Amino acid sequence: MIGAAVALHLWSAPALLEASDLAAEVTRLEGQKFRIENGRYEILDIAGEGPPTVGCVYKDDGELVLVSDIARLPLRGPLAVPRIAGPRYKVWVLGTATNDGGFFARRLGILAGPAACPKTPKAARTRE
Repeated sequence: MIGAAVALHLWSAPALLEASDLAAEVTRLEGQKFRIENGRYEILDIAGEGPPTVGCVYKDDGELVLVSDIARLPLRGPLAVPRIAGPRYKVWVLGTATNDGGFFARRLGILAGPAACPKTPKAARTRE
């Protein structure tokens, strides 16, 4: 069940990337608004819907979760399947918070494959 129609945007300091990784990820953002500064990028807007939540996807107890530097969000909805957002893929997600503490993924884009994310998620607090 979807909660209030309020988008959830989680902010964290963008990671410093190697030049080749930066170029590869930015290429996937063609047509979107983003800013590059000192080897880092920040997504400002996706398709006129505002900034997305960015993180790595992991499988936890049979469900996919999006882990960013500041939160761990169980993904919900038809886009929350391994075929679309596989474990350890770095993704951007637009969506809304759900009543059960999850995140209903309305739009999702792949930024990088499994090599971009650690094998195990770093600790992130659960959204309250």
